Amino acid sequence: MTSPTAGVGLSDCPGSRGTLPGGNGTAPAAAPPRRMIPFAFRVVGGGLVALAVGLAVAVRSSSAADPLLTYAVVMTGAIAAGVWLLWLAVDRWLLRAAETLSREAGLIAHGNAEGTVGGRVPLARYGDLVPIARAVNDLSDKLALVRRDIARTVAESTARAEEQKTRLAAVLRDLHEGVLVCNTRHQILLYNQTALDILHLTGELGLGRSLLHVVVAEPVVHTLERLTLRVREGRHRNHEHGTTAQFIGSTTDGRILLQGRMSAILQDPEDGADGPPVITGYVVTLSDATGELAALGQRDALLREATEGFRAPIANLRAAVETLYDNPDIGPGERAAFESAMLESTDALSQRLERVAVAYRDVVTGSWPMSDIHSNNLINLVRHRVESETAGGAAESGITVTLTGLPQWVHGDSHSLVLLLGHLIDSVRALTGTSSFDIGAESGDRWIYLDLVWLGTAVPSATLDGWLDRPLPDAPGGLTVGDVLQHHRSTAWSEPVPGRPGFARLRVPVPPALSPPSAHTHAAQSHARAGARPEFFDFDLLHQPLATSELGRTPLDRLHYVVFDTETTGLSPSSGDEIIQIAAVRVVGGRILTGETFNALVDPKRAIPPESIPFHGITDAMVAGKPTAETVLPQFRAFVSGAVMVAHNAAFDLKFLKMKERASGTAFDGPVLDTMLLSRMLLGNDGDHTLDGIAERLGIAVVDRHTALGDSLVTAAIFLRMVEMLRERGVTTLDDAIRSANILVELAARERAF
Repeated sequence: MTSPTAGVGLSDCPGSRGTLPGGNGTAPAAAPPRRMIPFAFRVVGGGLVALAVGLAVAVRSSSAADPLLTYAVVMTGAIAAGVWLLWLAVDRWLLRAAETLSREAGLIAHGNAEGTVGGRVPLARYGDLVPIARAVNDLSDKLALVRRDIARTVAESTARAEEQKTRLAAVLRDLHEGVLVCNTRHQILLYNQTALDILHLTGELGLGRSLLHVVVAEPVVHTLERLTLRVREGRHRNHEHGTTAQFIGSTTDGRILLQGRMSAILQDPEDGADGPPVITGYVVTLSDATGELAALGQRDALLREATEGFRAPIANLRAAVETLYDNPDIGPGERAAFESAMLESTDALSQRLERVAVAYRDVVTGSWPMSDIHSNNLINLVRHRVESETAGGAAESGITVTLTGLPQWVHGDSHSLVLLLGHLIDSVRALTGTSSFDIGAESGDRWIYLDLVWLGTAVPSATLDGWLDRPLPDAPGGLTVGDVLQHHRSTAWSEPVPGRPGFARLRVPVPPALSPPSAHTHAAQSHARAGARPEFFDFDLLHQPLATSELGRTPLDRLHYVVFDTETTGLSPSSGDEIIQIAAVRVVGGRILTGETFNALVDPKRAIPPESIPFHGITDAMVAGKPTAETVLPQFRAFVSGAVMVAHNAAFDLKFLKMKERASGTAFDGPVLDTMLLSRMLLGNDGDHTLDGIAERLGIAVVDRHTALGDSLVTAAIFLRMVEMLRERGVTTLDDAIRSANILVELAARERAF
């Protein structure tokens, strides 16, 4: 939400006019030279005034009133006044309008007209200059046509690259390993969702940020140094691992142990240059090794228990047996003692073996790779496998599989479950002769039951137990039916189907999903991923510097930005109004990364006024139970970290953030750019500086207006156009932009003081 006032004394209403010198609102140093016409009017008017004053002094000093002299004084004064009024009229109705028209024409020149009509100059505003304004609109239309042709040509030439990019994004998204691409300064250029999941991050990982902020630096730096030395000495050509090296690291908080593999990105020397290739970046694949190493430790302990732990009891048992064997004439009392000792040793061995078996089962189950699976997807895979086992498909194989029941979310290994169910179908068919099966998932108290149902008798328990040791076809490592059940801490049994006479079922319980997504969440995630794929790529950062103490001298087009906006209960933070939504989008390398957004509803702990709801559409029910500002703002601060903040009418949004700094334990003290001030700097005070007005002139479509994320996206698009215009005005660095904005604010404050 934006406010008509930004806390700096500038109006943001359409058609508002300021009173800065020259009507352009820029610093005196940047103002254009005075025009010759108003200067000539001033000279002539000043001369006439001086002449009139001289004549008046002469009349006053003369002893007798001279009618001719008095007439000359009056006429000279009248002419001077007329010249002065004429200059005021020309300046007010012609020169200022012409200057504003020239600035609007410059703004339109940077518009983005995707159709046949470009940005428009409102004709009614310019009176006698309407022909010029109409000519500007005609030129804008022709410019839009040229841009449309250029855009079409560029789109055609980049279509193949976009297709390859989309394929790569799809591959990365579906990988089970986390993938990150970094430059030699360890800035992140690309990452997939799995990397976020492995690092247990929610928005803290972003393009342009350093990998060393989330991963312990020493192993990564050391591995890169190893690869650099290997490539520099040319050993990578004959090395066993080439340009790849493995390492073990951890997250900076020490919670996650990581197993990583680094592959160097090489660039050949420039044409004509000798020497080895140069490393310009690297690809890191990460996997969470915490559970794996813990499982290895448990397996080592079980192995010791199964070897060293059994040595003494078995030795005692063997000694007792050998004693009885070597002394067949031993007395009844001694024999009974030996037999009692043997029985105790046997019981102890049996109990210890059971404990080892249970612990081993837990280790195997916990270390087996599993994920949440939609039961419909799982059963469809089973059906496809069973019905396509022969070349002729279901019609020739004679097996039909029907999906029944409501879908469920289960947690397991999809591949092994498909192999298991397919093998059970084949086994039941071979036993009963049936070829028609129903498969469904039924929710229970602690399990989700995968039910294989057929018309016929149940499988006898003894027969089913015999199937447990059968190896599954196409399974790796000789995996058996019993192994799959053990991995899922499951079993299997067969019984008649309750309420369906003549039908039997084979029931396999599996764990429910750890975090089953709702339909709404699933759709939202799908939408986010679809829109996020192209933005995962920014290889230009390979050649961009880190933002260091030289931030102020860094060119605007090479900075990282976070464009943000807030929605609030009202317009007066000092009177108790609160934030109800905050959203932001990251801008890197001149592109809006719509896949890297922050969007959170905030519980204001007060009622939302009904009159404000039509503007932002947020109701009390929507924010009820949401995190408060004290919880959300630290998360937002982490998202902003390392970037320059940008907002429209930023003083309004910053006021709300500043008032919550102490309560939330955050500090928003980084540089901030305001697109409203930049608009005044570029267009002058006489233009329309609302978000809608600027967007209309630039030909930017406004979508989801008055939502925090929608306004952030519009502001980001406007800001990128302004960067181009600022460069033409000589404002090229962050210091230049802040300095010009500060001067503009100071001039406006002085103007308000008078």
